[in-house]
Amino acid sequence: MKNLAVVLLLFSIGMKFCHAVSTDSLSVEFESDDVLLKGNLIIPEAVNSKVPAIIFLVGSGGNSSYSTDYKRFLDFFLLRPFEGEDVAFLFFDKRGVGESEGVWYKTDFELRAKDAANAAKFLRSVPQVNQEKIYVVGHSQGGWIVQICLAKYPEYFAGGVSMAGPTFDVKTQLINDYQSSFICNAGMEPEEALRKAKRRVNRDLTVISLFPMQQEWKQLKIIRKFDPAKYLLTIKKPLLLLFAENDRLVNPEWSLQKLDSIFPTGHPDHFSIYVAKGENHSFQTSPLCYTGAWTDLNYSETTREEMKDWLGREFQSCK
Repeated sequence: MKNLAVVLLLFSIGMKFCHAVSTDSLSVEFESDDVLLKGNLIIPEAVNSKVPAIIFLVGSGGNSSYSTDYKRFLDFFLLRPFEGEDVAFLFFDKRGVGESEGVWYKTDFELRAKDAANAAKFLRSVPQVNQEKIYVVGHSQGGWIVQICLAKYPEYFAGGVSMAGPTFDVKTQLINDYQSSFICNAGMEPEEALRKAKRRVNRDLTVISLFPMQQEWKQLKIIRKFDPAKYLLTIKKPLLLLFAENDRLVNPEWSLQKLDSIFPTGHPDHFSIYVAKGENHSFQTSPLCYTGAWTDLNYSETTREEMKDWLGREFQSCK
């Protein structure tokens, strides 16, 4: 374990913490392979029994931090719904973001899932946390990681929520993004936009594989062949898949069609699927081709309740 600037012993168990923000909110750090990942643990102050816990996984890019880009999102969808209830939360920055060590654009999805598993290992050492009730929630790219977590590390996770995480591969997601852009910004019909999107993605992936100049391109070179199908096939834990009708990045119809192709005889009983009507990628009420400021949009109370109800039922279920 690397030397820490400040180390506190909590409950005499040798966990390493940084300074406490408050009596129930602690800045924490844990190791994953050879890097130190940092975040925030929020835990009930005084409980008589062990509590369930939620680990949150951010989306793509070098600016996706739980404490900045996702601050309002987390407050709305996780912290406020469970305010006053006996639930713990672990938010942490992925490699190379915030104070976490490592390089985000050199991190593939398998490694991100391994980091999440190590976050769960860390939570299992917290005395107040119920080791059998650790759930993983991820948004966008983080939703892909949730799917890997449940498939590869079922011993650490009781279940998970994929918020706008595609069930299709990275190449299809890029095509989806381009098609939406051509529809909304160039006024193309969907079929024409799709044809142009496919050509553009094929060109981009060829260039990126040869000359990955920008950080985003460098990561895309690493993840470009990812397909979640093999992970979805092996998940045995409860999974809530949340999609949004007006998501320009993750078309819900494409996601459902991909699920149908993966499970031709029907979706697994432990999969729950919800498509939010009239909402965007961040589950804000919005048309597909919204042109205003994203901060002017409201997050969806309906989707929040859907997720809270699902998690609440999971918390109460017996293993």
